[in-house]
Amino acid sequence: MKPTQRVLILAFANSVGFSATTAMSLWITSVDQILSTPSWWGSVVGSAQLGAAALANFVAPYVLRNLTCEQLVRVAAALASISGAIMALSSDANLFAAAAIGLGLSLGFVLSGANALLARAHSVQGAYATAQICEVAFAACFYLLSGILIGSFGLWSLFALLSLLGLAVTVAAHFLAMQEQSPREAPGTQPLGYFDWRMPAAAVAFVVFFIGQSSFLQHQVAIGSLVGIEHVAMTRVMAIAMIGGFLGAVASKVVGLRAGLVAPVLFTTFALSLVLVTGPVTDNKIVFALCVVFTQAFTMATVPYFFTLLSKLDPTGRFPSRGPALLLIGVAGGPLVAELFLNLGGYPLGGFAGAILVLFSGGVFFLTARSSGKMTKREAADFAAPRR
Repeated sequence: MKPTQRVLILAFANSVGFSATTAMSLWITSVDQILSTPSWWGSVVGSAQLGAAALANFVAPYVLRNLTCEQLVRVAAALASISGAIMALSSDANLFAAAAIGLGLSLGFVLSGANALLARAHSVQGAYATAQICEVAFAACFYLLSGILIGSFGLWSLFALLSLLGLAVTVAAHFLAMQEQSPREAPGTQPLGYFDWRMPAAAVAFVVFFIGQSSFLQHQVAIGSLVGIEHVAMTRVMAIAMIGGFLGAVASKVVGLRAGLVAPVLFTTFALSLVLVTGPVTDNKIVFALCVVFTQAFTMATVPYFFTLLSKLDPTGRFPSRGPALLLIGVAGGPLVAELFLNLGGYPLGGFAGAILVLFSGGVFFLTARSSGKMTKREAADFAAPRR
């Protein structure tokens, strides 16, 4: 199998691994209508699902040492397919919640294996920019197909789609496992034997960024309905927004490290904070749709730089391979923050709080990256070149 084909398969597995975050905004504010649960129930279950995914991503190297990365992705994707099927067939709220958490755990393991392999195959900034491009293309197709399925068959079809995606990754990972068996940890690396305050600081910046971002994005369907955009129409807006995400990822790949590590993040976090303030307060459909588009664009442009910082702090690759856990924790916390501020002052206050969190994240990123020293041209070249 050619390296390019291998990377594309891993990028697909990574995209499906994040499919819980992709699908979350489509069901957390409407699942109460089909399960007869309180309005807040969906947000709590969705956050628990992403929390489970983050936990699984973090503990996978410790509890599943006997599985190679390819085997881990294959087994976890099969379990994700089963969990999605149970969600699609269940009419009991407790069983649905258990299956949702099971799906989160399974997808977290998929992310662990896929990201461990991605981190070894390519440079961090370039590899994750490529992964972001694949992810937004996947998300655009997902939203378009979900809108058709939900409009034709109801919300349950969304979970059936997640089940089929898990099955597709299972088959793809099987072919990977037939070609190569990669150990859970990169060979030749040494465990970290010291405490570096910049690592938890970078982790906090990553988590807080996605708490602020997802406090708006994971409630975009509900906010869109207040503007006058119906559920099915909102899926089309979300699909179109993936164009913005695609352009953001492409811009990140093109800019690379030419402008350094800090300047691009300061720009994207400031711009995103303005979008988060505007989105919940506008009553114009076009302006709201543009806010959704720009949220995706600035997010996808930022993420590769976060992974670059994680890799700079830990060249062994262990720290950046836990990046999905940080992302998932942030996305899981976003809906809860939105619910809190919804009770205090509605979505406008939630948008303002999200903007403050994103700005805080950019500030912490700035301090952490600056304390790591300015990236030299040689380091930039190392991060831009493929790794063996």
